[in-house]
Amino acid sequence: MTKATREDQRHLLDLQAIDTAIRQLRYRRANLDEQRVLDERAGLLDKLLTDQLAASDELVTVDRQHKRLENDISIVDTRRKAEEARMYSGVIASEREAQALRSELSSLRTRKRDLEDELLEVMERQEELNSAVTTLDSRQKELRDEIAPLEQTRNSAASDIDGELTARQAARGDLASSLPPELLRRYDDLRARKDGLAVVELQSGTCQGCHLEVTAGELEEGMELGIMGLPRCVHCGRLLVQPMHG
Repeated sequence: MTKATREDQRHLLDLQAIDTAIRQLRYRRANLDEQRVLDERAGLLDKLLTDQLAASDELVTVDRQHKRLENDISIVDTRRKAEEARMYSGVIASEREAQALRSELSSLRTRKRDLEDELLEVMERQEELNSAVTTLDSRQKELRDEIAPLEQTRNSAASDIDGELTARQAARGDLASSLPPELLRRYDDLRARKDGLAVVELQSGTCQGCHLEVTAGELEEGMELGIMGLPRCVHCGRLLVQPMHG
């Protein structure tokens, strides 16, 4: 098998640098700070909407309670007035009947007070819910106003990265075409298995991939595992290239 020339090795290191840069750019593209802020705003907006819907639903129920209580109070009051009119109409024939009527009137007054107290609580809750719905609606509008410029900032940051990615990928294509196909294939296969880092320099006897020392004996062993004359680190399995100068 033909061995990789020094030029091939230089190109391979350059290709690794480009691939590393592309990997970093893709990570940045997928983890934009601007997108994180947008996601936080979107999450808060969803929560506000959920809270507003819950408050609105409760408000519908409380409004129904309000109408029911007003109707019940009206019924009780109408009956009280009718019984009072009967009390003073002169048609009561006995003290026993009068006592029963007075007891009934007392019960009606108590019932009306209880209903009015309950209505007061319902009205207070209505006021709270109306205020909450208004506040939540206002906060949602504020968030939507914040989101529009944030989206523009996110799009601008993404566009810058996309432009750089396009340039790097074009450079990668040119550089990859200059390498022997077998070397490129083996490099891509190794890169996929080594978390994106397939080839590194051997500097002062230390692998720059795992940062462990590679002895002369281990380097010779790595030659047996190598690709096209390039040894592999016996510790991490990456291709080793002697430092390039000039």
